[in-house]
Formats: sequence, C-alpha cells, structure tokens
Amino acid sequence: DAIIGLSVVYKALDNLDGFKTLFGRAPNPKAAVLIFGFFHGFGLATKLQDLTLSADGLVPNLISFNIGVELGQFTALGAILLAMNLWRSTSSFRRSAIAANAALMCAGFVLVGFQLTGYFTQA
Repeated sequence: DAIIGLSVVYKALDNLDGFKTLFGRAPNPKAAVLIFGFFHGFGLATKLQDLTLSADGLVPNLISFNIGVELGQFTALGAILLAMNLWRSTSSFRRSAIAANAALMCAGFVLVGFQLTGYFTQA
C-alpha cells in the first residue's frame, strides 16, 4: 500500500519536471509504469488472499472482480480526462497545476507515512 503513495509522489514530481531539475533527466515512463504496476498487482493479490473465497467458482469470481476493477478505472480515467481538458482551457491552469501537483506530492508522502506507521505498529 505504501507503493501507491510513492507512485503518487513519483507522478507529481514527474509532472513538475522535478527529475529533470534534480537529476538532469526524467526516468523512462514505460519502466516506471511496469515497476509500479508490478508492485500494485502484488499488493492487490495480497489483499485478495485476505478475503474468504470459496474454491467453487474461484476463477469466474476473480475474473469478474478484475473486470469490475478495470471498468472502475476506465470510468474514473474518463472523468479525470474530461475535467483535465476543461481545466487546461483556463488561463490559470499552469499556476494551478503546480499547486495541485505539490499538494498531490504531499498527500503521497502522507499516505506513505500512514502505511509505514501501520506496518510498524501492528501487533
């Protein structure tokens, strides 16, 4: 779960060209998507192991769950793309985008902190 927070921090820093500023070049976005996707997938698989699923109909249930997750992501992405296109047409977009990415980066660090604190304080 902490990886989700790190991926938010990564993307916010990338949106602000922070990698180019700090390191002189940006990371390969395909590699970043692969790495974060790999860890997100393992995190989801771990959460699924915590659920009580009967062996009867396990494969159809997992496929249905995955399709539901993907449909939810496509729906959310569509809404975000629509909102972003409307926002980009405003004169204050650049200034607002910097503040929004800075806020996202802070939120990502907070999420990482909450997740790591939970790892160390669970009995």
